[in-house]
Amino acid sequence: METILSVTCPNTRGPDHENIPLLLPPSFIIGVAGAVLGSTIRILCFRTLDKFFTYQITIRQNHRLIDYGPYGVVRHPSYVGMAFGLLGSAILSMGPRSYPWACGLATSSAVAFTIWLWIIFLAYWTYSILCRAPIEDEGLRTTFGKEWEEYAKKVPYMFIPGII
Repeated sequence: METILSVTCPNTRGPDHENIPLLLPPSFIIGVAGAVLGSTIRILCFRTLDKFFTYQITIRQNHRLIDYGPYGVVRHPSYVGMAFGLLGSAILSMGPRSYPWACGLATSSAVAFTIWLWIIFLAYWTYSILCRAPIEDEGLRTTFGKEWEEYAKKVPYMFIPGII
């Protein structure tokens, strides 16, 4: 174990060659909580929509409007779950005192580049979801008409109750 740790985490020894323990920082707990919460929300969405859940913007044959479960709270809860999962993963893997920082790997240009790529991905994902959700709403409004209008009044928020 010590050999593997010395290769994968070069900064685990202090100046007197004593082992420095890798502790669980708050960012680890927050990151795991975000990833678990996000995954739980997504699974709940998959189960609630069942055969109507797709990764493409699609209205299926015999489609019906789902207005219960997480879809009774916000109109796009799956995106909320994905946001929690992605942000939790980012905090878990790149937060203060996380593995790359604790082991001295975050100072390498390859890891720094990866961190910047992750930040760019999160920004792009956020932008694309903010563009995609209104397209989904319009498709549902066109398909379901008055039923969707009533649903949108009952569930006025796309992502966060009381905010957006």
